Amino acid sequence: MAFTIGINQKVNLGNKRVHLLSCSVDSASGNIVTGLQVVDHISICPVSMATAAIVLKKNVGSGATAVNGTINVNGAASGDVFFLTVYGR
Repeated sequence: MAFTIGINQKVNLGNKRVHLLSCSVDSASGNIVTGLQVVDHISICPVSMATAAIVLKKNVGSGATAVNGTINVNGAASGDVFFLTVYGR
């Protein structure tokens, strides 16, 4: 199954694009496609999470392959919900 991702808002801040995402995960790992060409920075805000051991990697897909604009998630628990603020271009 896939993660459930919603783009709540898209904002331009100077030369950066910012996407505000709501995320609900159904497995321990997966990818989040941000809609950006390249992710420069990620900020996470937990809503309901079983653990704080979640690992986010920017511009990386499953298997440690380079995939620009994608965030790889590891260490999540099924049912975790969080917000992401993603800065990029």
